[in-house]
Amino acid sequence: MSISTNAGFQDAASADAYGELALVELQAKSGTLRLTTWPLNVDVLGQTWVGVGALGSISDLHESDDGASEKVSLKLSVADEGLRAFALGDPSDYQDRPARIWIALLDANTGQIRGAPVLRFAGVMDQMTIERDGSKGSIGVDCRTVSYDVRSNPSALRMNHAQHTSRHPGELGFVHLQSMIGQPQLWVGVWLQAWIKFRAYLKG
Repeated sequence: MSISTNAGFQDAASADAYGELALVELQAKSGTLRLTTWPLNVDVLGQTWVGVGALGSISDLHESDDGASEKVSLKLSVADEGLRAFALGDPSDYQDRPARIWIALLDANTGQIRGAPVLRFAGVMDQMTIERDGSKGSIGVDCRTVSYDVRSNPSALRMNHAQHTSRHPGELGFVHLQSMIGQPQLWVGVWLQAWIKFRAYLKG
């Protein structure tokens, strides 16, 4: 799957050296968190993104065209009292609520963002846990893509023609599936046909 970029972003990516930061937006019912991996606060996209160590790390970002669910794991600082309250609150406050991640590139000489940040992940928050490693701890936030999730999109269980032919070239068993779903037809059972004929007989 290709990612749409912009001229400024591409110029920075082609430079010999550049900086990179992530912007994470978590839209809970109680409010929206905007965090960045940069050590300073960042003003971009019309918002201020907190960058004082609140966001620790982000797992690898990748895409899939085969219908598999994509997941991203975030590490938030357990030292932040507000984030602790967020993690320990009612799961309904954040579960299945929007989560988005942008990537921005910076000029290595000026430290300024080049071009518009690129959206790399759009999904929902799933599970949140407080993890401990000796004297250290962190808040783990698992996010998943919503388009392939079976709970919110049962049709994700359905295989399409393109997926089927990629596994079984030349097989046409799913070729009419999409039209059947989009234009359902009413099929009359044998018993109903007999009943219609019987009613017509009585009326005749």
